[in-house]
Amino acid sequence: MVMDMATATVMARKPKYSVVFPPVTLLTLAMGLAYPAYAAEWKITPSITATETATDNVALSSTSRQSDLVTDISPAIHISGSGGRVKLNLDYQLHNLFYAKDSDRNQTQNSLNAMGTLEAIEDWFFIDASGTISQQGISPFLGGSNSSSVNVNTDNNTTETSTYRVSPYFRGTLGGFADYLLRYNLATTKAQTSGAYDSDSREVVFKLKGVTTLASLGWSIDANRLNTKNGNGLSNESDTLRGVLTYHFSPQFRGNIIAGREANDYLSESKESHTIKGAGVEWTPTARTSLAASRESRFFGNSNKIDFTHRTAGTAWKYSESKGATTQPNQSTLGQGTNYDLFFNLYASAIPDPVARAAYVNALLLSNGISSNAQSQGGYLTSGVTLQHQRTLSFAITGVTNTVTFAATQSKTNNLSKVIGSGLLIGQDQSLFQSVKQRGLSVNWSHKVTPNATLVGMVSHLKSRGSGSNSAESTQKTFNLNFLVQLSPQTTASLGARRVIKDGTSSYKENALTATLSHQF
Repeated sequence: MVMDMATATVMARKPKYSVVFPPVTLLTLAMGLAYPAYAAEWKITPSITATETATDNVALSSTSRQSDLVTDISPAIHISGSGGRVKLNLDYQLHNLFYAKDSDRNQTQNSLNAMGTLEAIEDWFFIDASGTISQQGISPFLGGSNSSSVNVNTDNNTTETSTYRVSPYFRGTLGGFADYLLRYNLATTKAQTSGAYDSDSREVVFKLKGVTTLASLGWSIDANRLNTKNGNGLSNESDTLRGVLTYHFSPQFRGNIIAGREANDYLSESKESHTIKGAGVEWTPTARTSLAASRESRFFGNSNKIDFTHRTAGTAWKYSESKGATTQPNQSTLGQGTNYDLFFNLYASAIPDPVARAAYVNALLLSNGISSNAQSQGGYLTSGVTLQHQRTLSFAITGVTNTVTFAATQSKTNNLSKVIGSGLLIGQDQSLFQSVKQRGLSVNWSHKVTPNATLVGMVSHLKSRGSGSNSAESTQKTFNLNFLVQLSPQTTASLGARRVIKDGTSSYKENALTATLSHQF
Protein backbone atom coordinates (compact mmCIF):
# COMPACT_ATOMS: atom_id res chain seq x y z
CA MET A 1 0.00 0.00 0.00
CA VAL A 2 1.27 3.47 -0.87
CA MET A 3 1.35 5.74 2.15
CA ASP A 4 0.73 9.46 1.76
CA MET A 5 2.52 11.29 4.53
CA ALA A 6 1.74 14.77 5.83
CA THR A 7 4.42 14.62 8.51
CA ALA A 8 8.03 13.59 8.54
CA THR A 9 7.95 11.60 11.76
CA VAL A 10 8.07 8.28 9.95
CA MET A 11 11.21 9.39 8.14
CA ALA A 12 13.13 9.45 11.40
CA ARG A 13 13.40 5.66 11.43
CA LYS A 14 16.89 4.43 10.69
CA PRO A 15 17.23 2.38 7.51
CA LYS A 16 18.18 -1.26 7.95
CA TYR A 17 20.17 -1.35 4.73
CA SER A 18 23.95 -1.46 4.47
CA VAL A 19 24.37 1.68 2.38
CA VAL A 20 26.03 4.53 4.30
CA PHE A 21 25.30 8.12 3.32
CA PRO A 22 27.98 10.76 3.82
CA PRO A 23 26.85 13.00 6.69
CA VAL A 24 26.58 16.08 4.50
CA THR A 25 24.20 14.37 2.06
CA LEU A 26 22.13 12.81 4.81
CA LEU A 27 21.88 16.19 6.53
CA THR A 28 20.72 17.89 3.35
CA LEU A 29 17.99 15.33 2.71
CA ALA A 30 16.93 15.54 6.35
CA MET A 31 16.68 19.32 6.07
CA GLY A 32 14.39 18.88 3.08
CA LEU A 33 12.12 16.54 4.99
CA ALA A 34 12.00 18.99 7.87
CA TYR A 35 9.59 21.17 5.86
CA PRO A 36 6.49 18.92 5.61
CA ALA A 37 4.11 21.85 5.79
CA TYR A 38 5.30 23.02 2.41
CA ALA A 39 5.03 19.64 0.68
CA ALA A 40 1.87 18.98 -1.26
CA GLU A 41 2.25 15.25 -0.76
CA TRP A 42 4.74 12.68 0.48
CA LYS A 43 4.61 9.15 -0.87
CA ILE A 44 6.56 6.25 0.57
CA THR A 45 6.32 2.98 -1.36
CA PRO A 46 8.13 -0.09 0.00
CA SER A 47 8.40 -3.14 -2.23
CA ILE A 48 10.00 -6.57 -2.44
CA THR A 49 11.29 -8.34 -5.56
CA ALA A 50 12.45 -11.93 -6.05
CA THR A 51 14.41 -12.86 -9.17
CA GLU A 52 15.71 -16.25 -10.29
CA THR A 53 18.48 -16.26 -12.90
CA ALA A 54 19.67 -19.45 -14.60
CA THR A 55 22.94 -18.78 -16.40
CA ASP A 56 25.24 -21.13 -18.31
CA ASN A 57 28.33 -18.98 -17.66
CA VAL A 58 28.16 -17.35 -14.24
CA ALA A 59 31.80 -16.18 -14.29
CA LEU A 60 31.74 -15.09 -17.97
CA SER A 61 34.66 -17.40 -18.70
CA SER A 62 35.89 -18.35 -22.17
CA THR A 63 37.55 -21.59 -21.02
CA SER A 64 35.66 -23.06 -18.06
CA ARG A 65 31.99 -22.18 -18.32
CA GLN A 66 30.03 -22.87 -15.14
CA SER A 67 26.27 -22.82 -14.87
CA ASP A 68 24.47 -21.65 -11.74
CA LEU A 69 21.10 -20.63 -10.38
CA VAL A 70 21.16 -17.21 -8.71
CA THR A 71 18.44 -15.99 -6.36
CA ASP A 72 18.07 -12.24 -5.82
CA ILE A 73 15.86 -11.09 -2.93
CA SER A 74 15.55 -7.30 -3.13
CA PRO A 75 13.68 -5.10 -0.67
CA ALA A 76 13.27 -1.56 -1.96
CA ILE A 77 11.78 1.78 -1.10
CA HIS A 78 10.63 4.72 -3.20
CA ILE A 79 10.14 8.16 -1.64
CA SER A 80 8.80 11.16 -3.50
CA GLY A 81 7.51 14.54 -2.43
CA SER A 82 6.98 17.93 -3.98
CA GLY A 83 5.91 21.24 -2.54
CA GLY A 84 6.74 24.92 -2.40
CA ARG A 85 10.03 24.44 -0.56
CA VAL A 86 11.00 20.79 -1.04
CA LYS A 87 11.33 18.33 -3.89
CA LEU A 88 12.64 14.79 -3.44
CA ASN A 89 12.76 11.65 -5.55
CA LEU A 90 14.56 8.62 -4.09
CA ASP A 91 14.78 4.98 -5.14
CA TYR A 92 16.83 2.50 -3.11
CA GLN A 93 17.12 -1.25 -3.53
CA LEU A 94 19.19 -3.82 -1.63
CA HIS A 95 20.05 -6.92 -3.68
CA ASN A 96 20.77 -10.09 -1.70
CA LEU A 97 22.35 -12.62 -4.08
CA PHE A 98 22.45 -16.35 -3.30
CA TYR A 99 24.30 -18.82 -5.58
CA ALA A 100 23.00 -22.40 -5.60
CA LYS A 101 26.31 -24.11 -6.51
CA ASP A 102 28.81 -21.94 -4.63
CA SER A 103 27.71 -20.15 -1.47
CA ASP A 104 31.10 -18.40 -1.26
CA ARG A 105 29.83 -16.16 -4.05
CA ASN A 106 26.87 -14.93 -2.00
CA GLN A 107 26.88 -11.14 -1.75
CA THR A 108 24.83 -7.97 -1.37
CA GLN A 109 24.70 -5.07 -3.80
CA ASN A 110 23.18 -1.62 -3.36
CA SER A 111 21.27 0.45 -5.90
CA LEU A 112 20.41 4.08 -5.27
CA ASN A 113 19.12 6.98 -7.34
CA ALA A 114 18.26 10.01 -5.20
CA MET A 115 17.76 13.65 -6.08
CA GLY A 116 16.40 16.45 -3.93
CA THR A 117 16.29 20.23 -3.60
CA LEU A 118 15.44 22.49 -0.69
CA GLU A 119 14.50 26.17 -0.80
CA ALA A 120 16.00 26.96 2.62
CA ILE A 121 15.37 30.71 2.44
CA GLU A 122 12.56 31.76 0.14
CA ASP A 123 13.74 32.80 -3.30
CA TRP A 124 17.38 33.23 -2.15
CA PHE A 125 19.15 30.23 -0.57
CA PHE A 126 18.81 26.70 -1.99
CA ILE A 127 20.42 23.30 -1.44
CA ASP A 128 20.60 20.56 -4.07
CA ALA A 129 21.66 17.03 -3.16
CA SER A 130 21.95 13.78 -5.07
CA GLY A 131 23.29 10.28 -4.61
CA THR A 132 23.78 7.26 -6.84
CA ILE A 133 25.02 3.73 -6.25
CA SER A 134 25.44 1.47 -9.25
CA GLN A 135 27.47 -1.40 -10.64
CA GLN A 136 30.09 0.11 -12.95
CA GLY A 137 32.29 -1.61 -15.51
CA ILE A 138 36.01 -1.32 -14.69
CA SER A 139 37.57 -2.12 -18.07
CA PRO A 140 35.89 -1.54 -21.44
CA PHE A 141 37.59 -4.64 -22.87
CA LEU A 142 36.49 -7.40 -20.49
CA GLY A 143 32.69 -7.18 -20.64
CA GLY A 144 30.41 -7.44 -17.63
CA SER A 145 26.96 -6.72 -16.32
CA ASN A 146 24.07 -5.72 -18.57
CA SER A 147 22.43 -3.82 -15.72
CA SER A 148 23.77 -1.00 -13.60
CA SER A 149 21.35 -2.03 -10.84
CA VAL A 150 22.68 -5.52 -10.13
CA ASN A 151 25.35 -7.85 -11.50
CA VAL A 152 24.76 -11.56 -10.89
CA ASN A 153 27.88 -12.58 -12.84
CA THR A 154 31.10 -13.05 -10.85
CA ASP A 155 33.36 -11.72 -13.58
CA ASN A 156 35.57 -9.37 -11.49
CA ASN A 157 35.11 -6.57 -14.04
CA THR A 158 32.28 -4.84 -12.21
CA THR A 159 32.52 -2.81 -9.03
CA GLU A 160 29.96 -1.03 -6.90
CA THR A 161 30.48 2.70 -7.26
CA SER A 162 28.81 5.41 -5.20
CA THR A 163 28.69 9.11 -5.96
CA TYR A 164 27.22 11.77 -3.65
CA ARG A 165 26.86 15.46 -4.36
CA VAL A 166 25.63 18.40 -2.30
CA SER A 167 25.38 21.91 -3.71
CA PRO A 168 24.24 24.91 -1.64
CA TYR A 169 23.76 28.10 -3.63
CA PHE A 170 22.48 31.65 -3.46
CA ARG A 171 20.72 33.44 -6.29
CA GLY A 172 19.19 36.87 -6.61
CA THR A 173 19.47 40.32 -8.18
CA LEU A 174 22.47 42.58 -7.69
CA GLY A 175 21.70 46.29 -7.70
CA GLY A 176 18.85 45.86 -10.14
CA PHE A 177 21.22 45.50 -13.12
CA ALA A 178 22.29 41.83 -12.95
CA ASP A 179 21.24 38.41 -11.70
CA TYR A 180 23.81 36.53 -9.66
CA LEU A 181 24.44 32.91 -8.66
CA LEU A 182 26.98 31.75 -6.08
CA ARG A 183 27.25 27.96 -5.79
CA TYR A 184 29.45 25.51 -3.90
CA ASN A 185 29.66 21.95 -5.26
CA LEU A 186 30.98 19.13 -3.10
CA ALA A 187 31.20 15.62 -4.59
CA THR A 188 32.73 12.32 -3.60
CA THR A 189 33.03 9.06 -5.53
CA LYS A 190 34.02 5.71 -4.04
CA ALA A 191 34.59 2.38 -5.80
CA GLN A 192 34.70 -0.87 -3.84
CA THR A 193 37.29 -2.57 -6.01
CA SER A 194 40.15 -0.08 -6.18
CA GLY A 195 40.87 3.18 -4.42
CA ALA A 196 42.46 4.46 -7.62
CA TYR A 197 38.98 5.24 -8.91
CA ASP A 198 37.98 7.28 -5.85
CA SER A 199 37.64 11.03 -6.17
CA ASP A 200 36.79 14.06 -4.03
CA SER A 201 36.07 17.44 -5.60
CA ARG A 202 35.23 20.92 -4.40
CA GLU A 203 34.07 23.64 -6.74
CA VAL A 204 33.09 27.28 -6.29
CA VAL A 205 31.00 28.85 -9.06
CA PHE A 206 30.03 32.51 -9.44
CA LYS A 207 27.85 33.83 -12.26
CA LEU A 208 26.61 37.28 -13.22
CA LYS A 209 24.11 37.94 -16.00
CA GLY A 210 22.68 41.27 -17.09
CA VAL A 211 21.63 43.57 -19.92
CA THR A 212 22.96 46.83 -21.36
CA THR A 213 21.33 50.05 -22.48
CA LEU A 214 20.78 48.28 -25.78
CA ALA A 215 17.74 46.07 -25.30
CA SER A 216 19.10 43.39 -27.62
CA LEU A 217 22.57 43.18 -26.03
CA GLY A 218 23.23 41.13 -22.91
CA TRP A 219 26.28 39.94 -21.03
CA SER A 220 27.37 37.29 -18.54
CA ILE A 221 30.46 36.44 -16.51
CA ASP A 222 31.22 32.94 -15.24
CA ALA A 223 34.03 32.15 -12.81
CA ASN A 224 34.84 28.88 -11.12
CA ARG A 225 37.58 27.12 -9.17
CA LEU A 226 37.74 23.32 -9.06
CA ASN A 227 39.94 21.25 -6.76
CA THR A 228 40.05 17.47 -7.24
CA LYS A 229 41.87 14.74 -5.37
CA ASN A 230 41.94 11.30 -6.95
CA GLY A 231 42.45 7.96 -5.26
CA ASN A 232 45.71 7.48 -7.16
CA GLY A 233 47.30 10.20 -5.04
CA LEU A 234 47.15 12.97 -7.63
CA SER A 235 45.42 16.29 -7.07
CA ASN A 236 44.48 18.92 -9.62
CA GLU A 237 43.34 22.52 -9.58
CA SER A 238 41.58 24.49 -12.29
CA ASP A 239 40.49 28.15 -12.49
CA THR A 240 38.28 29.46 -15.27
CA LEU A 241 36.99 32.96 -16.06
CA ARG A 242 34.72 33.38 -19.05
CA GLY A 243 32.82 36.43 -20.35
CA VAL A 244 30.02 36.26 -22.92
CA LEU A 245 28.36 38.99 -24.97
CA THR A 246 24.95 38.00 -26.32
CA TYR A 247 23.05 39.74 -29.09
CA HIS A 248 19.38 38.90 -29.68
CA PHE A 249 18.74 39.13 -33.41
CA SER A 250 15.16 38.03 -32.73
CA PRO A 251 13.23 36.42 -29.87
CA GLN A 252 14.12 33.04 -31.37
CA PHE A 253 17.76 33.58 -32.40
CA ARG A 254 20.81 34.96 -30.64
CA GLY A 255 24.56 34.93 -31.08
CA ASN A 256 27.37 34.83 -28.51
CA ILE A 257 30.97 36.03 -28.42
CA ILE A 258 33.11 34.30 -25.81
CA ALA A 259 36.42 35.40 -24.25
CA GLY A 260 38.20 34.39 -21.09
CA ARG A 261 41.16 32.88 -19.32
CA GLU A 262 41.85 29.50 -17.73
CA ALA A 263 44.67 28.10 -15.61
CA ASN A 264 45.22 24.49 -14.53
CA ASP A 265 47.91 21.95 -13.74
CA TYR A 266 46.54 19.20 -15.99
CA LEU A 267 49.47 19.22 -18.44
CA SER A 268 52.33 20.08 -16.08
CA GLU A 269 53.36 20.01 -12.43
CA SER A 270 52.48 23.68 -12.02
CA LYS A 271 49.60 25.81 -13.27
CA GLU A 272 49.68 27.06 -16.83
CA SER A 273 47.45 29.83 -18.17
CA HIS A 274 45.65 29.81 -21.50
CA THR A 275 43.29 32.13 -23.35
CA ILE A 276 39.71 31.15 -24.11
CA LYS A 277 38.01 32.55 -27.18
CA GLY A 278 35.04 31.43 -29.18
CA ALA A 279 31.53 32.04 -30.44
CA GLY A 280 28.13 30.37 -30.40
CA VAL A 281 24.52 30.55 -31.52
CA GLU A 282 21.21 29.61 -29.89
CA TRP A 283 18.06 29.05 -31.91
CA THR A 284 14.63 28.23 -30.48
CA PRO A 285 12.12 28.38 -33.34
CA THR A 286 9.35 26.81 -31.22
CA ALA A 287 8.84 25.69 -27.64
CA ARG A 288 9.47 22.11 -28.83
CA THR A 289 12.69 22.67 -30.75
CA SER A 290 16.03 24.11 -29.68
CA LEU A 291 19.58 24.23 -31.00
CA ALA A 292 22.66 25.51 -29.20
CA ALA A 293 26.12 25.34 -30.76
CA SER A 294 29.44 26.84 -29.72
CA ARG A 295 33.12 26.55 -30.58
CA GLU A 296 35.98 27.56 -28.31
CA SER A 297 39.76 27.59 -28.40
CA ARG A 298 40.90 25.88 -25.18
CA PHE A 299 44.16 24.70 -23.63
CA PHE A 300 43.68 21.25 -25.23
CA GLY A 301 42.71 22.60 -28.67
CA ASN A 302 39.38 23.42 -30.29
CA SER A 303 36.21 22.38 -28.50
CA ASN A 304 32.78 22.02 -30.07
CA LYS A 305 29.56 21.81 -28.09
CA ILE A 306 26.25 21.05 -29.76
CA ASP A 307 22.85 20.36 -28.21
CA PHE A 308 19.80 19.78 -30.39
CA THR A 309 16.39 18.71 -29.08
CA HIS A 310 13.04 18.32 -30.81
CA ARG A 311 9.71 17.03 -29.53
CA THR A 312 6.39 16.16 -31.08
CA ALA A 313 3.28 14.74 -29.47
CA GLY A 314 4.72 11.23 -29.46
CA THR A 315 8.45 11.59 -30.04
CA ALA A 316 11.56 13.05 -28.43
CA TRP A 317 14.85 13.58 -30.31
CA LYS A 318 18.26 14.61 -29.07
CA TYR A 319 21.75 15.06 -30.51
CA SER A 320 24.64 16.20 -28.38
CA GLU A 321 28.37 16.64 -28.83
CA SER A 322 30.92 17.77 -26.28
CA LYS A 323 34.66 17.86 -25.78
CA GLY A 324 36.29 18.71 -22.49
CA ALA A 325 38.70 17.75 -19.74
CA THR A 326 37.49 15.93 -16.65
CA THR A 327 39.00 14.56 -13.46
CA GLN A 328 35.89 12.57 -12.47
CA PRO A 329 36.53 8.79 -12.67
CA ASN A 330 32.89 7.79 -12.91
CA GLN A 331 32.00 9.95 -15.91
CA SER A 332 31.69 7.02 -18.29
CA THR A 333 32.73 7.82 -21.83
CA LEU A 334 29.44 6.45 -23.10
CA GLY A 335 26.97 8.74 -21.44
CA GLN A 336 23.68 6.90 -22.08
CA GLY A 337 24.01 4.49 -19.17
CA THR A 338 20.66 2.93 -18.30
CA ASN A 339 17.25 3.27 -19.93
CA TYR A 340 16.44 5.72 -17.15
CA ASP A 341 19.44 7.87 -18.15
CA LEU A 342 18.39 7.76 -21.80
CA PHE A 343 14.87 9.04 -21.12
CA PHE A 344 16.11 11.49 -18.50
CA ASN A 345 18.37 13.12 -21.10
CA LEU A 346 15.73 13.02 -23.83
CA TYR A 347 13.21 14.98 -21.76
CA ALA A 348 15.70 17.55 -20.39
CA SER A 349 14.31 20.40 -22.47
CA ALA A 350 10.67 19.45 -21.92
CA ILE A 351 11.01 19.17 -18.12
CA PRO A 352 13.93 21.33 -16.92
CA ASP A 353 13.33 20.60 -13.23
CA PRO A 354 15.39 17.43 -12.53
CA VAL A 355 13.21 16.14 -9.68
CA ALA A 356 9.98 16.55 -11.66
CA ARG A 357 11.66 14.96 -14.68
CA ALA A 358 12.78 11.97 -12.59
CA ALA A 359 9.22 11.35 -11.45
CA TYR A 360 7.90 11.63 -15.02
CA VAL A 361 10.54 9.27 -16.44
CA ASN A 362 9.94 6.63 -13.76
CA ALA A 363 6.21 6.70 -14.46
CA LEU A 364 6.79 6.51 -18.23
CA LEU A 365 9.11 3.51 -17.96
CA LEU A 366 6.77 1.72 -15.56
CA SER A 367 3.72 2.21 -17.78
CA ASN A 368 5.60 0.82 -20.80
CA GLY A 369 7.18 -2.13 -19.00
CA ILE A 370 10.74 -0.89 -19.61
CA SER A 371 13.32 -1.70 -16.95
CA SER A 372 14.77 1.57 -15.68
CA ASN A 373 18.05 -0.09 -14.66
CA ALA A 374 18.73 -2.07 -17.84
CA GLN A 375 21.96 -0.90 -19.43
CA SER A 376 21.48 0.73 -22.83
CA GLN A 377 25.22 1.21 -23.31
CA GLY A 378 28.38 0.33 -21.44
CA GLY A 379 31.01 2.46 -19.80
CA TYR A 380 34.12 2.19 -17.65
CA LEU A 381 36.05 3.88 -14.87
CA THR A 382 39.21 5.93 -15.42
CA SER A 383 41.86 7.35 -13.15
CA GLY A 384 43.52 10.72 -13.73
CA VAL A 385 42.77 13.65 -16.01
CA THR A 386 41.13 12.74 -19.30
CA LEU A 387 40.02 14.55 -22.44
CA GLN A 388 36.63 13.23 -23.50
CA HIS A 389 35.02 13.78 -26.89
CA GLN A 390 31.48 12.42 -27.08
CA ARG A 391 28.71 12.29 -29.66
CA THR A 392 25.25 10.92 -28.93
CA LEU A 393 22.14 10.60 -31.08
CA SER A 394 19.00 9.29 -29.37
CA PHE A 395 15.26 9.32 -29.84
CA ALA A 396 12.12 7.82 -28.36
CA ILE A 397 8.84 7.16 -30.15
CA THR A 398 5.86 6.47 -27.90
CA GLY A 399 2.47 5.26 -29.08
CA VAL A 400 -0.62 3.64 -27.68
CA THR A 401 0.85 0.13 -27.79
CA ASN A 402 4.48 0.59 -28.88
CA THR A 403 7.49 2.48 -27.57
CA VAL A 404 10.80 2.49 -29.43
CA THR A 405 14.07 4.00 -28.22
CA PHE A 406 17.28 4.31 -30.19
CA ALA A 407 20.72 5.45 -29.06
CA ALA A 408 23.95 5.72 -31.05
CA THR A 409 27.10 6.85 -29.28
CA GLN A 410 30.69 7.58 -30.21
CA SER A 411 33.42 8.57 -27.80
CA LYS A 412 37.16 9.08 -27.63
CA THR A 413 39.02 9.44 -24.36
CA ASN A 414 42.64 10.63 -24.27
CA ASN A 415 45.04 10.83 -21.38
CA LEU A 416 45.83 14.34 -20.07
CA SER A 417 47.79 13.34 -16.99
CA LYS A 418 50.64 15.61 -15.91
CA VAL A 419 52.76 12.60 -14.94
CA ILE A 420 55.20 11.76 -17.73
CA GLY A 421 54.73 8.28 -19.16
CA SER A 422 51.37 7.68 -17.55
CA GLY A 423 48.09 7.04 -19.27
CA LEU A 424 44.50 6.04 -18.64
CA LEU A 425 44.63 3.61 -15.73
CA ILE A 426 42.02 1.00 -16.60
CA GLY A 427 41.07 -2.37 -15.17
CA GLN A 428 42.10 -4.38 -12.13
CA ASP A 429 45.71 -4.42 -13.28
CA GLN A 430 45.66 -0.66 -13.98
CA SER A 431 46.80 -1.08 -17.59
CA LEU A 432 47.96 2.08 -19.36
CA PHE A 433 46.22 3.39 -22.47
CA GLN A 434 46.80 6.75 -24.11
CA SER A 435 43.51 6.62 -25.98
CA VAL A 436 40.28 4.61 -25.83
CA LYS A 437 37.62 4.75 -28.54
CA GLN A 438 34.09 3.36 -28.21
CA ARG A 439 31.12 3.08 -30.54
CA GLY A 440 27.77 1.84 -29.37
CA LEU A 441 24.29 1.24 -30.70
CA SER A 442 21.15 0.13 -28.85
CA VAL A 443 17.51 -0.33 -29.84
CA ASN A 444 14.74 -0.98 -27.32
CA TRP A 445 11.20 -1.94 -28.34
CA SER A 446 8.24 -2.20 -25.94
CA HIS A 447 4.88 -3.58 -27.10
CA LYS A 448 1.70 -3.74 -25.01
CA VAL A 449 0.18 -7.12 -25.80
CA THR A 450 -2.76 -6.38 -23.51
CA PRO A 451 -3.44 -3.52 -21.08
CA ASN A 452 -1.69 -5.63 -18.40
CA ALA A 453 0.99 -7.43 -20.43
CA THR A 454 4.04 -6.03 -22.21
CA LEU A 455 6.72 -7.57 -24.43
CA VAL A 456 10.11 -5.82 -24.38
CA GLY A 457 13.05 -6.51 -26.68
CA MET A 458 16.51 -4.94 -26.68
CA VAL A 459 19.53 -5.28 -28.96
CA SER A 460 22.86 -3.54 -28.35
CA HIS A 461 26.30 -3.50 -29.93
CA LEU A 462 29.42 -2.00 -28.36
CA LYS A 463 32.94 -1.85 -29.80
CA SER A 464 35.94 -0.66 -27.76
CA ARG A 465 39.53 -0.08 -28.86
CA GLY A 466 42.49 1.04 -26.75
CA SER A 467 45.92 2.17 -27.91
CA GLY A 468 49.14 3.52 -26.40
CA SER A 469 51.37 1.75 -23.88
CA ASN A 470 48.95 -1.18 -24.20
CA SER A 471 46.50 -2.13 -26.93
CA ALA A 472 43.19 -3.94 -26.70
CA GLU A 473 40.01 -4.41 -28.67
CA SER A 474 36.63 -5.94 -27.93
CA THR A 475 33.11 -6.23 -29.31
CA GLN A 476 30.05 -7.07 -27.24
CA LYS A 477 26.60 -7.92 -28.56
CA THR A 478 23.63 -8.26 -26.21
CA PHE A 479 20.13 -9.54 -26.94
CA ASN A 480 17.31 -9.31 -24.37
CA LEU A 481 13.66 -10.37 -24.53
CA ASN A 482 11.27 -9.94 -21.58
CA PHE A 483 7.56 -10.56 -21.05
CA LEU A 484 5.99 -8.57 -18.20
CA VAL A 485 2.50 -8.93 -16.79
CA GLN A 486 0.59 -6.94 -14.17
CA LEU A 487 -0.98 -9.53 -11.89
CA SER A 488 -2.63 -6.92 -9.66
CA PRO A 489 -2.27 -3.18 -9.03
CA GLN A 490 0.60 -3.95 -6.64
CA THR A 491 2.12 -7.11 -8.17
CA THR A 492 4.04 -7.70 -11.40
CA ALA A 493 5.79 -10.73 -12.85
CA SER A 494 8.18 -11.20 -15.76
CA LEU A 495 10.02 -13.85 -17.74
CA GLY A 496 13.15 -12.99 -19.67
CA ALA A 497 15.96 -14.36 -21.78
CA ARG A 498 19.32 -12.87 -22.73
CA ARG A 499 22.30 -13.79 -24.86
CA VAL A 500 25.69 -12.09 -24.70
CA ILE A 501 28.47 -12.59 -27.24
CA LYS A 502 31.85 -11.09 -26.38
CA ASP A 503 34.84 -11.14 -28.76
CA GLY A 504 38.31 -9.64 -28.54
CA THR A 505 40.69 -9.26 -25.62
CA SER A 506 38.29 -11.30 -23.54
CA SER A 507 35.91 -13.68 -25.35
CA TYR A 508 32.93 -15.51 -23.94
CA LYS A 509 29.27 -16.34 -24.50
CA GLU A 510 26.45 -16.39 -21.99
CA ASN A 511 22.82 -17.48 -22.14
CA ALA A 512 20.49 -16.78 -19.24
CA LEU A 513 16.82 -17.09 -18.29
CA THR A 514 15.22 -14.92 -15.61
CA ALA A 515 11.94 -15.01 -13.69
CA THR A 516 10.89 -12.08 -11.50
CA LEU A 517 8.04 -11.42 -9.08
CA SER A 518 7.65 -7.95 -7.55
CA HIS A 519 5.14 -6.60 -5.04
CA GLN A 520 4.52 -3.08 -3.74
CA PHE A 521 3.08 -2.60 -0.26
